[in-house]
Amino acid sequence: MHKDLSLFASANNSNPFKQPLADRMRPQTLAEMVGQEHLLAPGKPLHQIIARHIPIPLILWGPPGTGKTTLAHVIANELHYPFEQFNASIENKSQLTKLIDQHPRESFVLLLDEIHRLTKPLQDFLLPYLENGHVLLIGATTENPIMSLVPAIRSRCQIFEFHPLKTADIQQMVERAAHQVFDYQIPADIAHMIANAGNGDVRTALNVLDTLHAMYQNDLTLDQVKNFSRQQHLAYDKDATQHYDYLSAWRDSVEGSDADAALYYLAVLLEAGDLESVVRSLKDMSALDLGLADPARTAQVITLANTALEIGLPRASTHVAMATMMLAISPRSDSVMQAYRRAARDAKNASQHPMPAYLRDSHYKGADKLRGAGLMKNMFAEPKKVAKQPYLPADLIGRHYYEPAPNKNEQQLYYQYQKLFEYVYQQPFRPDPDMSHFDHFNPYQ
Repeated sequence: MHKDLSLFASANNSNPFKQPLADRMRPQTLAEMVGQEHLLAPGKPLHQIIARHIPIPLILWGPPGTGKTTLAHVIANELHYPFEQFNASIENKSQLTKLIDQHPRESFVLLLDEIHRLTKPLQDFLLPYLENGHVLLIGATTENPIMSLVPAIRSRCQIFEFHPLKTADIQQMVERAAHQVFDYQIPADIAHMIANAGNGDVRTALNVLDTLHAMYQNDLTLDQVKNFSRQQHLAYDKDATQHYDYLSAWRDSVEGSDADAALYYLAVLLEAGDLESVVRSLKDMSALDLGLADPARTAQVITLANTALEIGLPRASTHVAMATMMLAISPRSDSVMQAYRRAARDAKNASQHPMPAYLRDSHYKGADKLRGAGLMKNMFAEPKKVAKQPYLPADLIGRHYYEPAPNKNEQQLYYQYQKLFEYVYQQPFRPDPDMSHFDHFNPYQ
């Protein structure tokens, strides 16, 4: 029997707070959903699939609180299918089997949370049920499914990426919840600030509304929202244009080697509570800006950034300030980024550059006889632990993607890079004559 998926509390319910506000406000139809216009606007692919009742397995990939679970409920409603939910990180095969056995003669929607944690045996177990249509799988994940799912599952599903919700979308849900659940006409500026506190996650914003309304009822003020957001380390003004101006100014100051300006703009960001954006940018800049000029310092910056997230504000301000200063005063190199871009240009035509046969996958029985796979020299059995055999496709031998920046560390690395080529390929190293034809990629444009 089709489950009742109504998530709105009954008007006669004596305890209206039984469910979290986010669950009570979960949309039941496409028309009630907010955000993800790139997928759910009329005419977009996912909208078409649902509106036309096309029962195909889906993988929904994106940050928490962006509507993945909600959409699974909506699809079950639209198709009039029973709905079941399974969490791959905490549940096992016997529990999954039990869910399937509850629907012996009917198709049902299976929301598979944390599908990236699904073991390979469980993925294999599900395959027949996907093939015969018994299970309409909707996998939800925060991880890239291209990297985390076996091809057999992946190839049977359509993959759609969810984006963090816009503040305007979350504000719409905050206003709707205040009106429908609390009978409260929340002022737009307060709803906007609560929406910002969600940082792209509607559940977080609705939890904030739920808590603040319990504390202050209809007397809620902007200052109360602001103080609560700071105490919870929520970025209450994160969508403001001025905030992104400060984030840009901080990054530009770091990249411009002005440590004083970088520290000033960093303080503005942290006082607004936005540690998350700072940490993400520090990790990004450590590779983009330092690169091979100082790999050890790159690792130190990333360690400081990770530690800052574990500690949280206000004490984490020292860790990110230290990382900011290290980045600002360090030598610069984008040689790795440029090397990758050059390699990527050749990779676009990979089929035209066949790899040596012995580099092919050799994990299955008979691969060596069928395809010549794996018949390569063992580097540990060779002098200097380096095998003298080609690795590049034959037509690319002599192509060198790496061009060092003029700093001491990279000059030493470049010397080793040259000598390894000469040893492996048994020919002189000559700079790639085509290097000058590569466009210099600027990631900041």
